[in-house]
Amino acid sequence: MHDYKALRQVLVDVIMDVDDARLPLLLQLLLAYKVEWFEDRWDEYTDDDFESAHLILVTDTFEICVLGGPRFGTDYDLSNACPACGAGMRQTSAYVLDGADAESMGKLGKFRAVDSYSDILVDHRLAETLEGAGLSGLSFRSVYTRQKDMRQIKLPWRQMWASHMLPPMSRRSTGVSWDRVCKSCGHSKVEMTHPGPLRVAYRAQDLAGAQDVNRMWEHFGLARWNGDLKTAVLSQPRFLVTPKVWRIFRDAGVKGFQWLPIRVVEDE
Repeated sequence: MHDYKALRQVLVDVIMDVDDARLPLLLQLLLAYKVEWFEDRWDEYTDDDFESAHLILVTDTFEICVLGGPRFGTDYDLSNACPACGAGMRQTSAYVLDGADAESMGKLGKFRAVDSYSDILVDHRLAETLEGAGLSGLSFRSVYTRQKDMRQIKLPWRQMWASHMLPPMSRRSTGVSWDRVCKSCGHSKVEMTHPGPLRVAYRAQDLAGAQDVNRMWEHFGLARWNGDLKTAVLSQPRFLVTPKVWRIFRDAGVKGFQWLPIRVVEDE
């Protein structure tokens, strides 16, 4: 007889090939025991795939996510922000993390780079390596942590900043849903459809002028905006980088990110 609690424990972060003969049995057990699960499919790529890619999409995994942004003291200019979702607001200060969140702070000691709502933060040594590589489109901002007493303390970390935004991705991208996209601006609340996998495409003509470090036009994920920065959760655009950037992260031993080579199409 199967132990339901043991089954739930085993299913944490299970990774299986789609052709694994055990997968149908696993799905049958989940259904039989009425276990809720989240299924995500992801294509695997070789180093040659990354080296030959025009651009690579950078996405996070939960293990490197940290709390930060407007709720914790990061300031923004709202003059060009979408009134419905907040997309388009411009960051005007250093990036501030929630110093009271022990889990987030612990990740800074474990990883060399972390993600905060699609903003990428890197430790000072990795920032120096990236800066020394002469990458186009990249600059950095300081990172602070806000303590329980509201004091802000500067950290030996830097926020990656991209000066170039690409045009909208091609609608030939798959694993993407625009069903809940912001009706006001069209930028935010773009979602991944599960189980996926996500395959992002761009028209060749829209990649003209791309830099080593870019951000998407689309804002993926959760967005919560009622006009008050103190309660806002921003749906931020993800980074798109050249193989040169991917190589630096790989050689630095950075863990926790998923890398997805984009597909180039001639038209819609």
